[in-house]
This record gives sequence, structure tokens and C-alpha cells, in this order.
Amino acid sequence: MKRKKLLKTLADLLDAEGRKKRRHSAELKELLDKLERKEALLEEKMLSETDKLRQRRLRIELDVVKAQHAKGVETLLDLES
Repeated sequence: MKRKKLLKTLADLLDAEGRKKRRHSAELKELLDKLERKEALLEEKMLSETDKLRQRRLRIELDVVKAQHAKGVETLLDLES
């Protein structure tokens, strides 16, 4: 291959990686928004629940969602840096 064609191929490959990274980042942001909404919903349910057992189960589920959200934020920061 000639040098110009090699450089064009390399530029296309590098740009493809950038597009893939941006798409993944956008999908991750959308997922984080959904997790935030789920957190708010679970917290509201937990506060309005009177049964202690159900309240405990909601607390566990809320803790899991918070951990997922935190890990997602960390991954997004790593992806964007």
C-alpha cells in the first residue's frame, strides 16, 4: 500500500474507536439517568412503606442500585479521561 492509503486507513481506524467510545459514553449516561430515577422511586417507596420486612428489602435493593450507579459514574469518568 502506498503511504497515503495507509495513513487514510489508520485515520479511519482511529476515528472508529473514537465513535465507538462516544457511543458507549452516551449509552452509559442514559443508563445512569435511569438508575437515578430508580433510586428516587425506591427511596420514595421505602419511606412510605410501613412493613419493616418490605422496608428492609427495599433498602437492600436501593443499596444495590446506588452501588451500580457509583460504579457506572466511575466507569464513565475513566471512559472520558
